[in-house]
Amino acid sequence: MQKFFIPDREIEQNDITITGDNAHHISYSLRMAAGELITVCDGRGNDCVCEITSITRDAVYARVLERRRCEAEPPYRAVLYQSLAKGEKMDYIVQKATEFGVGRIVPVESARCIARLRDGSAEKKVARWRRIAEEAAKQSGRGVIPTVDMPIGFSDAVKIASESEGISFICYENERARSISAIEKSGAYSFFIGPEGGYEADEVATAEAAGVVPVTLGRRILRCESASGFVLACISYRNEL
Repeated sequence: MQKFFIPDREIEQNDITITGDNAHHISYSLRMAAGELITVCDGRGNDCVCEITSITRDAVYARVLERRRCEAEPPYRAVLYQSLAKGEKMDYIVQKATEFGVGRIVPVESARCIARLRDGSAEKKVARWRRIAEEAAKQSGRGVIPTVDMPIGFSDAVKIASESEGISFICYENERARSISAIEKSGAYSFFIGPEGGYEADEVATAEAAGVVPVTLGRRILRCESASGFVLACISYRNEL
């Protein structure tokens, strides 16, 4: 069943009016008609199964048949601190992390980042990543759209993560003693993934001094665009599967 996110105040009544891009997608892209069912979500984990009653040029009208909590959300909150990656890699990272259940994505400018967001470009990039997160949340049946923050520096990211609830760790290819398999079950996780060139040793030392534990992801070195998905899969296995 197709899913759409609309503001929670608009689904408080039993009759819903859908406008904008969602209405255009239902009418023109999907070519849906009166009588078909859709799921409308408030972005806070509440789903409404709705029947389309009519479609006009600018709006779709629907009636709520059932209200329920979304069952697709993980029983934990995962925050990804992702060092900026070049080209379209960040698009891919945001999309897949959303599918894997991330709750928040914080772009980070670390020392070896090839990509750098200048004044003016950051807002456009983040707006794009937020749209990608919403589309991925729809596709994967999520009940919450992950937030995508404005980029911050590495030291600020470490400070925020170290003060957050739950477990905080940084994935580092040169770590040998501690594996991600030792990460315990928790209600909250904050984890760091580096850029194409990885982290510098002093960055990892800074993180560890703040209580963000270095871990290895195994014997193989993963690309920056695949590492977050691997970590989120491990967290899901630990807590859900």
